[in-house]
Amino acid sequence: MSSSVPDIITYRYNGELVYVTPAATYEDGVQFARRVFPELASVHPDRVVISVNGIVNKERQLIRIGPMAWKTVMSSRARYEVLDIIVDPEIHVSDAEPLPEYCDIKEKHALDDFLAPSRAPSPRPTHKIIPVPGAPRKPRSRSSSPGTATASSATESVPTAADWAKSLFGKRVNG
Repeated sequence: MSSSVPDIITYRYNGELVYVTPAATYEDGVQFARRVFPELASVHPDRVVISVNGIVNKERQLIRIGPMAWKTVMSSRARYEVLDIIVDPEIHVSDAEPLPEYCDIKEKHALDDFLAPSRAPSPRPTHKIIPVPGAPRKPRSRSSSPGTATASSATESVPTAADWAKSLFGKRVNG
């Protein structure tokens, strides 16, 4: 193999062989393939792939050439070497159902199924002690802020996990 680009290479598509001069770029190579194989003229260029035969793990297989590697790969090809032209399959997703619109989902499900956005006030810059579920509560020495439960005695019930979660998110806990 030489370190210069050969003056002629071979394209193979569906068993047919055609000599071509090597293109300067991968994109030009795809255009050459579409020109010399008339059945490729209507195929979108993004679906046309150029590959070389190589040996990987002692097995012969096709190795796809990436556009950025075109010049390097071409400079290592031998005169008359065969490059395989492959057409990637066209993917159709027309049978798939479209994604539902948000308003469609809202009409099909009860509003309780959705999480409402939080309307909690912004946190105040004061420190607040958040009780841990299951821990005994101590009486407070000063009054609590309006709208929250107060601990009037040490015998008051232990907060539930729901009460604790509500206190984390700024929701009122009615005790």
